[in-house]
Amino acid sequence: MSHIRGAVFCVANIVITKVSLTLFYRLWEEIGIRPVFHIDLRFLSEFSDVWLLKAFGGIVASLIVLQASEFFYYWFHRLQHSNRFFWRFHAEHHSLEEMSAFNSNHHFSEEIFRIPFLIIPVSLLFSFEQGYVPWIWVFLVRWQGYFEHSSTRLHLGWVRYLFPDNRFHRIHHSVERQHFNRNFGSGSAIWDILFGTAYYPKADEWPDVGLPNVREPQNFKEFLFRPFRSRKIQLHPTSTAEEISFNPAGE
Repeated sequence: MSHIRGAVFCVANIVITKVSLTLFYRLWEEIGIRPVFHIDLRFLSEFSDVWLLKAFGGIVASLIVLQASEFFYYWFHRLQHSNRFFWRFHAEHHSLEEMSAFNSNHHFSEEIFRIPFLIIPVSLLFSFEQGYVPWIWVFLVRWQGYFEHSSTRLHLGWVRYLFPDNRFHRIHHSVERQHFNRNFGSGSAIWDILFGTAYYPKADEWPDVGLPNVREPQNFKEFLFRPFRSRKIQLHPTSTAEEISFNPAGE
């Protein structure tokens, strides 16, 4: 039942987010603000006519672009754990007691919050030209968010030091004290490594997830509206939930 419920929430999240972002991008184009830095990375995929080298260069270019956006996401994610207002919404995601690709939804408000904290800062600072990027790589990057919430025991080996896998991200959702304030990155682990919040689990480390005092949404109405209600259990959680919620990340 949790998988079906999560799939419904996920579809709703995609629809609401897609509409909101489409309207924002149209408005942003009308405003016509130019970024401070224009970075042309096409040379990475155009220095050779050999397809393999061309594809490799395109992947490197996309990784550079990814790190720029992930820097802002990393700090926004830490804010969600240290600020009571943002935690009210983010707690909906952390309340999930069963991790799965279908159950990977965030509350739609979180995606909208990314506009002022992620999309606008990045677009004000940078514009990138990447040139050719292999479509299969684009596909994998876009689906990585679903994979990192999945329950598969697949081990990515050394690759997970660059890209967070589901084992890495499960630590972020863990109820165990030693895992609190860890692994904030989504599409990249670089900033967790640099800022000292990376925790790489052992091969057999598979902690329980959820929040002790916040149950996951049980129906569509709860998913949509519960974060907007002033409930003490969300604004002032106790014991474990309080430590996860309001301690500044890494402290």
